[in-house]
Amino acid sequence: MPRLIEALRALGLEGEIASSGRWVKLQGERGWVYVVEAPWESGYYSWCDAPAERAVEFYRDAAEAIRAGLRRGAAHVAEAGRG
Repeated sequence: MPRLIEALRALGLEGEIASSGRWVKLQGERGWVYVVEAPWESGYYSWCDAPAERAVEFYRDAAEAIRAGLRRGAAHVAEAGRG
């Protein structure tokens, strides 16, 4: 089983999983969160479709990429509530 899918299940999360197991799409608080395995299994790219959080970030660990993507999607909501 691909490491990305193992990490998703270990975190107790569900999402849309590519048949190859190389990317997942999760519902975040502000929109979709994407995590994709980098070429040659060198790590994972994570981003979300919240307007202020669309930058792609690289992580070596699949679980950290998933958690970071979900945090980034939620952080924008928390910051907007402070203003």
